[in-house]
Amino acid sequence: MTDAAGSQTSGAASSRPLVVGVVADVPDVVITEAASLAAELRTPIVFATVEALRYSISTLPDGSVLSMPLEPDVAEAQEETFDPQLVSRINALVPHARPEFVARAGDPAIELARLADERDARAIAVGTRKPGFRASLEEFLAGSIAVSLAHNQARPVIVIPVAHTVEGHDPARREHTAG
Repeated sequence: MTDAAGSQTSGAASSRPLVVGVVADVPDVVITEAASLAAELRTPIVFATVEALRYSISTLPDGSVLSMPLEPDVAEAQEETFDPQLVSRINALVPHARPEFVARAGDPAIELARLADERDARAIAVGTRKPGFRASLEEFLAGSIAVSLAHNQARPVIVIPVAHTVEGHDPARREHTAG
């Protein structure tokens, strides 16, 4: 339903999805928080994985991509697929979300932004890295996907923190009890 100015009323569902970048070992909180946000915004959710060690060579009519490895000694194209175990895990964590799953290849920030443009996404969500020295070193060397997204495209970027939730507690979500 629209008002006289043609804008959507607050109760109307949007067809502009929330694009969520995930990896195989993504913390549960990224999945559940993104799905909760999409539900509150009444917008579809698209979970996307990006294989960073390959690059896209073609997009097929169904939207899937063919990719090639970055290593020049291996010259085998393959269709990118979303990890079925991750699909099962996401569906178990957010059974009412009815998400879409997309697999891409290339630089994760570029591919997530490209997917968001293709779908006219409302926003892009990513999780922070797990805490620890190795994760910090990887981020220092490879750069932050969230920072790259925030600096190189115009859509809102939602960063879901995982540092306090990996161990099972999240100080931001303390239950308030009457004392």
